[in-house]
Amino acid sequence: MKNIILFLTLAAMVLQVKALDVTTTAGSLSSKVNNTGVTDLKVTGTMDATDFYFITDNLKQLRSLDLTGVQIVGCDYVCQRYWQEGFKADEVPVGGLSGLNVTSVRLPSSLKSIGKGAFVGCLALEEVVLPATLDSIGEYAFAGCTALQEVMLPASVRVVDTGAFMGCTSLTSFKVEPGNRLKRLNATALLNCPSLTTLTLGSSIRTIGECALLGIGIQHLDLTASSSLDSIGDWAVAMSPVAQVSLPSSVTSVGDGAFFYDKNLATIGLGGKIEDINDFLLACTALEGNVDLTGVSRIGDYAFYNVSTLPVVELPATVTWLGDYAMAGMTGLTALTSNAVEVPALGEHVWAGVKQRKIPLTVPADSKSLYQEADQWKEFMFGASWLRGDVNNDGEVNIADVNTLIDIILGGRFDDQTMLRADVNEDGEIGIADINAVIDIILNPGSYAPAVIDTDDALHLDEVSLRPGEQRTLQLTLDNAGNYSAVQCDIILPIGLTLVDVAASQGQVTETRDLGDAWTRTIAYSMDKRRFDGEDKAVLTLTVRADEALAGTSQITVSNVVLADDNNVGWHAADCVATVNNTTGIEDLTADADRVWIEGRTLCIDTRNAASAMVTAINGAARSLTLVQGENRFDMEQGFYVVVLNGKSHKIAIR
Repeated sequence: MKNIILFLTLAAMVLQVKALDVTTTAGSLSSKVNNTGVTDLKVTGTMDATDFYFITDNLKQLRSLDLTGVQIVGCDYVCQRYWQEGFKADEVPVGGLSGLNVTSVRLPSSLKSIGKGAFVGCLALEEVVLPATLDSIGEYAFAGCTALQEVMLPASVRVVDTGAFMGCTSLTSFKVEPGNRLKRLNATALLNCPSLTTLTLGSSIRTIGECALLGIGIQHLDLTASSSLDSIGDWAVAMSPVAQVSLPSSVTSVGDGAFFYDKNLATIGLGGKIEDINDFLLACTALEGNVDLTGVSRIGDYAFYNVSTLPVVELPATVTWLGDYAMAGMTGLTALTSNAVEVPALGEHVWAGVKQRKIPLTVPADSKSLYQEADQWKEFMFGASWLRGDVNNDGEVNIADVNTLIDIILGGRFDDQTMLRADVNEDGEIGIADINAVIDIILNPGSYAPAVIDTDDALHLDEVSLRPGEQRTLQLTLDNAGNYSAVQCDIILPIGLTLVDVAASQGQVTETRDLGDAWTRTIAYSMDKRRFDGEDKAVLTLTVRADEALAGTSQITVSNVVLADDNNVGWHAADCVATVNNTTGIEDLTADADRVWIEGRTLCIDTRNAASAMVTAINGAARSLTLVQGENRFDMEQGFYVVVLNGKSHKIAIR
């Protein structure tokens, strides 16, 4: 029984040692605390810097500290601690409680300021109660307090100084009380607080300092309620997961890289009064839609660098300068508008990595020529986009564009816009691959020259007679007054006739593509732009073979004829039509005077007597035409047709 009583007595004594209430006068706390193992300490009376340093140096097991009943008095230097010769009244002194393992602190109710590094490195500090009298929180006051979870600033606080809560990695909420007076959140104040998702700075704040919010964890940074906010410092919210930013209209200055590498940032409202988009401001963000740049005059170096998700940018009329690499790497850009009448000056490589010539640039009409002549600006498309492959910019893609490319490859001098169009395959170089790219476009089934005849020069093909199973070589000759070095045409054969080969007759290179249904597109050109001899000399040799399906009378049509001259101009010639006779039906042919041909989009039929013809389109649609003796004409839509007349079929193509 005596042992039990002794144990309980000792336990009570231990508890009394662990929890201690003391009343002291400034400088005498050490004499009131006889056991350094105390865990819970409540102090009343007066304290000065020596008392704080006693706690820091000796009470290593302290977990809870209540100083609400303390009045802090000033004192002279304390053993030259922190090289400071004097300590203010009503201020937690510099480093006053740094490095403690304390988890909870209640500060004096009369406190005015918290000194530099007062709680720095208090790794276990979870809670701090700040008094309603507090005016300022000093530099690095709570830096590295990695267990601190919430901060409620009294309305009385005016300044949160440099690095005050830097590295508080568990901090989730930072708020100010209503009626607050907070003016400044200084540099690095909340740097590297990745858990911070709730932030309220109040309506009085004017300045957010350099790196003040760098690395915070907030998703939507809405500062519109901070109606006095004027400036945001360099790198202020950089490298954070923020996805949306809304700034008040009072903001006039946002520093370099303020939102740099906010890789989730999709939308931002800049408030409308910012004149300078500073260096790196929005670099490496995920902006979408359009960014309102109203009133902006300067866009700094790397301001939109690698913003690859922004499709549209509209520069206001006030813009005068875009800095080095300002919009480099904006690979998602699809349209750019500049409302500036005077062409804004540019730094180096403003749009590096951007395929400018694929992006339409809209500018004031009266300034278009100035933009087109200005370095870097002239790389864009102006107005409607040019047609890919239309190197000579005549609105078509044809053999003349191949000749233009040949001239460029062989050293010809052309204007900058032509050189841009010449890189057809967009590999940054102009060479034979671009010729191949244009040829591929020309030979594509969807590509054809308009049926506008602008030259009397023409191709000619003689009438031919052959029997089924017979193969024949035909000469496609040129009757010309002008000089030409390249030709493009479509060869359309009747049913029963097959094109075996197409060859150039004068040293040119030929390229052909079967477009289906006995329709072949052909081009001929030479890298030295050798002229055709002309004067009815052959430019192409066609090898054809007949079979049993060949009608007694039919025709070969050479259509979509383009002749390219020495100046790389494409001239459109009339269709060439040649009659094909099946010699096994010679008796019928002598009595058969029917002719079927086309002129532009007109179907022409000359028949020996009144009759009807059936016209069937390639899609299967059919209609009957009533014919009178002699020549008949019918307007037709574009397409391929088979005309059956008096038991004979005629294949035609309307362009």
